[in-house]
Amino acid sequence: MVDKLQDVPLTAGNWQVAYDGGGQTHFPLDGTGDLVFYPQKARTSGQTFASLILLKSTVDTPINDFVARLEVTTVSQLRSSTPNDWEVFWFVSNYRKDPKLIKTANYFLQKPNTGVEMGRFFEETGQKFLMTSEAAKLSVGQRSTYYFAKQGKRYRVFRDGVQVLDYQGKEMPESLYDQAGALGLYAEDAVVRIHSFAFRAL
Repeated sequence: MVDKLQDVPLTAGNWQVAYDGGGQTHFPLDGTGDLVFYPQKARTSGQTFASLILLKSTVDTPINDFVARLEVTTVSQLRSSTPNDWEVFWFVSNYRKDPKLIKTANYFLQKPNTGVEMGRFFEETGQKFLMTSEAAKLSVGQRSTYYFAKQGKRYRVFRDGVQVLDYQGKEMPESLYDQAGALGLYAEDAVVRIHSFAFRAL
């Protein structure tokens, strides 16, 4: 799984900011530092802000099945009041928008208190939970290396050498989106630092 991955510099030439949630995105000019991004701070319980950055090569040439390696830290949660458990880094794949700007995508996140979650985004704010597990939790501020592997309707995730998710969907609505799309980095009400990224289309 880990052989022959293509390292992607963390520069603006390789990544596209889909939206920044009114916040900031800092790309290292020479690609040797970290990519840091975050939306603006939510100050009331009714507010939420998010940032999404897409890998340009997969926007231009969408991919379906892939292996990706990612080193990432959720540095801090931004909400002024008590943060929600999902306000951390999310990995997005198979991201697609149709001409009417309706999005579909798969996502993965690992939460501080309730563990891993796998699901699908759709339309403006639609969300389908496919799998959750409290067996694997991740503290805010903890740096980790992930491997993501999608093959058809199977999706596996390894963190620091340990498998934390193995999902095999069958038919909708319990299946992943098995479609060509972009890979993405997402932050919801959190500061995220990306240390490295590599991938290979299968």
